Amino acid sequence: MTGGKYKRDMGTLGVAFLTINGLIGAGIFGLPEILHDAVGSFAPWLLLIGGALVMSIVICFAELTKLTDRSGGPQRFVADAFGRFPGFQIGWTFYSARMLSQAANVTVMIAYAAAIWPAIGDGWAYSAAIIVTLGAMTILNIVGLKRVVAVLGTMTFLKLAPLVILIIVGLAGAAAPGPVVLPQFSAIEGIALAALYAFVGFENATIPAGETRDPRRAMPRALTLSLALVTLIYFALQWAYSLSPIAGTGPDAPVVELARLFGGDTGAILIAATIVMSVLANMTAGHTSASRMTPALADDGLLPAWFGKVSRWGTPANSIAFFGVGAIAFALSGTFVVLAAISTLARLVAYIASIAALPRLRQAAGRPALNPTIMIAAPIGLVLSIWATMQTNQTHWLTLGGFAAVGTILYFIARRTPDDVQDVSA
Repeated sequence: MTGGKYKRDMGTLGVAFLTINGLIGAGIFGLPEILHDAVGSFAPWLLLIGGALVMSIVICFAELTKLTDRSGGPQRFVADAFGRFPGFQIGWTFYSARMLSQAANVTVMIAYAAAIWPAIGDGWAYSAAIIVTLGAMTILNIVGLKRVVAVLGTMTFLKLAPLVILIIVGLAGAAAPGPVVLPQFSAIEGIALAALYAFVGFENATIPAGETRDPRRAMPRALTLSLALVTLIYFALQWAYSLSPIAGTGPDAPVVELARLFGGDTGAILIAATIVMSVLANMTAGHTSASRMTPALADDGLLPAWFGKVSRWGTPANSIAFFGVGAIAFALSGTFVVLAAISTLARLVAYIASIAALPRLRQAAGRPALNPTIMIAAPIGLVLSIWATMQTNQTHWLTLGGFAAVGTILYFIARRTPDDVQDVSA
């Protein structure tokens, strides 16, 4: 199976929208003061270095996307290189963590929205806002990826335009930059992981390859250009903030206060609305990508075929609905813990496994295992990812192990004999 049963409605621009919105969520809006407090005038350069280092991972993923046109992203790369069970575990742990993260993110988004519209902050209106938000994303994804791309395009403009305006105004009104003071290495080490977290999420765009037109060309280009654009936005925003008079004063919402400095209450409200839009767009991108993980597993016979059922719109409707209902249930239960670190750990493990798969997949495609670009990018990407996993704690690993254990049970329940599984390479 070539992955052709799904309608290929997404092009290069759609992949770029997924990448940009996977990267820019709520984190960057709280990061400027944290970075400035830790490393001072070096903060913008730390983000620039962080983007350059993460580019090494993105380059490896760009190379990987040239080797398949089937959905699954990291799950597909690892399964094709190392076998179905390792691929399943990467896909399942990523999917599980992403569902919990989606549930957590909707509560964050509503909390920001309640600052503008207090009525939805609690009670039945709060529950209704959760259901409407996640339900709308689910329906939008079911009726076609083309519609998702159109909505994401609008959201991307609505969240980037105010940021770009704020950056221009902030830089125009900023004090003259002084010399960049190199901080102590211990200060960089203490804050580097927080800076790195702002750059995770690009891998979301690689998952719906089976619904992308010419993914072997569209995805590499969109991944690298999108990360470069986001890095420049982060750098410029941090630069504008660090040169402002409020830098170092400890505001809880630094970007909102920067907008208030130059635009008064109107500017602050506009950026608060931008944050809501940013989180909403990030969730939409995450919903689109993560809900495509289970059909990729079903296509390989690793989950029941129900998850791979195609709607009349050419989308994996059952998987999309399952993801949406699960996220709603977790969000309404109020019993989940915000597992941002767990979600990031699952991503880092997927990065490591995917980079390790690259030489084997290139050989299987009749190419040299390594080329000069990969020989430079892969070691940097591996070291960076492994270092980041070492910054987590035992609880994070035990929780991720719990997800993997549940996945193992499901794998052996759903496993079929080779004769019962449709040939996935046909």
